[in-house]
Amino acid sequence: MSNEVKNTFVFLLDQVPSDRKALIGGKALSLSRMMTELKVNVPGGYAISCEAFSNGAIRDEAKTEIVSLVASLDEDLTYAVRSSAINEDGAKASFAGQYETVTDVPKAGIMDAIGKVIASVGSATVKEYEGSFSQEDLGIGVVIQKFVKPEFAGVVFTSDPITGADDQLVGSYVHGEGEQLVSGNANAKEFRIGAIKYSYEGPSEFVKYSKKLGKYCLAIRRNYGVPMDIEWAVSNRKVYILQARPITTLQRIDTATYEVNGSKSNKQLLTRTNVGEIFMKPVSPMTFSVLEKINEMLGMPDWLNNIYGQEYMNVSVIASALVAYGKTVDEAYDLTKELTGYIPEGVVKPISPFDKKAFRKTVWRLIFPKEKSKLSRKEKHQMVKDLSELCDQHIEKIKTIETSKELGAYWDDVLQPALNDGLASIMTESGMQLVPLFGTRKKLAKVSDDEMANRLLGGCVGVVESMKPMLLLEDVLAGKMSKEEYVKICGHRAINEMELMEPHPYEDPSFPDNAIEELRESGTNLHAMLKLQEEAFSEALSEFKSSYPSKAKWVDKKIEKYRNANAFREEIRSKGVRIFCVFREYIRRAGALNDIGDDIFFLMYKEMFALLKGDRSVIKLIPERKKTYERYLTYPPFPNLIIGRFDPDEWVKDPNRRTDYFVADLDRSAEEGESDVKGFPGAAGVVTGRAKVILSIDDIDKIEKGDILVTTATNIGWTLAFPKVSAIVTDIGAPLSHAAIVAREFGIPAVVGCGNATTVLKTGDLITVDGAHGKVTVIKE
Repeated sequence: MSNEVKNTFVFLLDQVPSDRKALIGGKALSLSRMMTELKVNVPGGYAISCEAFSNGAIRDEAKTEIVSLVASLDEDLTYAVRSSAINEDGAKASFAGQYETVTDVPKAGIMDAIGKVIASVGSATVKEYEGSFSQEDLGIGVVIQKFVKPEFAGVVFTSDPITGADDQLVGSYVHGEGEQLVSGNANAKEFRIGAIKYSYEGPSEFVKYSKKLGKYCLAIRRNYGVPMDIEWAVSNRKVYILQARPITTLQRIDTATYEVNGSKSNKQLLTRTNVGEIFMKPVSPMTFSVLEKINEMLGMPDWLNNIYGQEYMNVSVIASALVAYGKTVDEAYDLTKELTGYIPEGVVKPISPFDKKAFRKTVWRLIFPKEKSKLSRKEKHQMVKDLSELCDQHIEKIKTIETSKELGAYWDDVLQPALNDGLASIMTESGMQLVPLFGTRKKLAKVSDDEMANRLLGGCVGVVESMKPMLLLEDVLAGKMSKEEYVKICGHRAINEMELMEPHPYEDPSFPDNAIEELRESGTNLHAMLKLQEEAFSEALSEFKSSYPSKAKWVDKKIEKYRNANAFREEIRSKGVRIFCVFREYIRRAGALNDIGDDIFFLMYKEMFALLKGDRSVIKLIPERKKTYERYLTYPPFPNLIIGRFDPDEWVKDPNRRTDYFVADLDRSAEEGESDVKGFPGAAGVVTGRAKVILSIDDIDKIEKGDILVTTATNIGWTLAFPKVSAIVTDIGAPLSHAAIVAREFGIPAVVGCGNATTVLKTGDLITVDGAHGKVTVIKE
């Protein structure tokens, strides 16, 4: 039987029409996907849609097609007849083993087998299962496949279902049919297959099939993008995949409710260093969806990860990529140290399989997109230079658009091509410019020592973008710059500037006057502080050249490259914020045109585009997501570093919880009694004073002159307070973080990335901050 005559109810598994896929059930849909998108061995067969059945019987309208199907089957073969319910093998519930399956069925028994399968929808076990998972009966389809008589049959989990670790595939098998494994009628044999190099641990009889099975399972995992539970068989020395479904206990996100916990999907090393400075509170569903798109564009799955709305960087993805390209695990994590922060001693650093081929394709598409930029190299350079003005022009145009249709067309015809050109231009400009940020400190320290390296890099950067909001404000106060010019240059920079739901300063007419008043009250002279730090840098450079005269030209080149890399990094960040301003204005306009206002930020970006096309059904998602987001706002910042599965609700209940790191199943008995705080050297200098613990920028006015600021993290919104403090200590951060860069430029001693500073230190504690060595000592009085 073929699909040459257009069928309504019966389809070849590899030829299901797109408009019928929603009706064939979870199992059939998964089999069809694997047969059409992957090179894995799946037994051929047919899908019968759920519309063919009603109340446990075949509907009259479907009998002709089903009888015709059965008549076309081979008398010499036997078949497996399986259920394919609409809600079976899904992300929320698998329904594994709940419905009837009939195997090794001859052609003459197919109709009876179909009857048994569809009748099982009303069984007591299915009804109880539906109730346990708040599922309802949405209909059942049927799969009929060629039966493969197995020598071995079993199950593979692409991630450990308990720990989430995905460096090994965890499996078990029996001799004969897999039903024995499910029912417990036979003792299973266990095995593991390495997900990196296909190493094998298990019975020797199965070793010759392990690599092929491993390749199939990893291909399925990559295609679905989530940990998978895979049933398989070996028959006549060939490996077959019988079905595949998500491991429901390792679900990362429920998009309907915005329940998200990225630590559940696999074992990862997550850090808030750097990203915690950008996203200082939970991100909205809209922002989350844009960050997910960035992951996809970069070919780095879950690189930006999320737990209860709080953003994390998944260091494991970067390290796994480096390992795939030849680095050892320790070398890979060491290369990320300046970006990622402190990793506890003795912790097993997770590594996951990394698809180099897919990554190369993604990077190629990013550099040479299908909708290729037609700009010349010179035009790309000019576009990066003019990006701020171009963004302002788009914002003004967006504000004038009066219909959803026109707004959708503006994205398709103008903004999307402009974004492609912008990304291509930034990639062209970037080149190797950021490379000096990684390793320069180490190279300088190798010639001299860590302290000299910190002194040299401390004041060499000059005025970068993140410092302009402070320094240019003094120019406004001195009459050297108008308020309008200041707003044009700095009005996009804010505390939560990458959160699309958050207003930017330029939207508030009173912004420049308020900022000027704050600066006037502080009585500080930022230019003078910067000059002192520049003098300190000149002194350090002179000492270095005096001690190592043969390295004079070498050090000048290293510092120049480091300075340029910092400036470029900050400039791109600033211009990236301007692009986000355009997105924000576009999203707000979509909300206004559809009468939902800022509630639109509780949609995801694809849903927003659906709304612009007239699909108002997406609006029903908003109330539940809003409730979830409001709950997320009640949680304190989670640990700076997380390894393994993390349950925020259990962590909050723990009176002895740590904010520096959380490692699943780690013995913490040795941690008791710690009093000193350690972190990364942020900015050189030694200061003794009173700690002022500030957890929110809303309390920034509590900082008094001379305080040592102790906080979770800082970003550009905090820097107006910097001139008041004598030193800075943060939980989150690394030598290239915002707090470190700006503190160095103003000569404020800083220790960053301590992890537990806000927990160990209390307001009023007398402490000594040693910025050059990354140490904070509590002085007992």
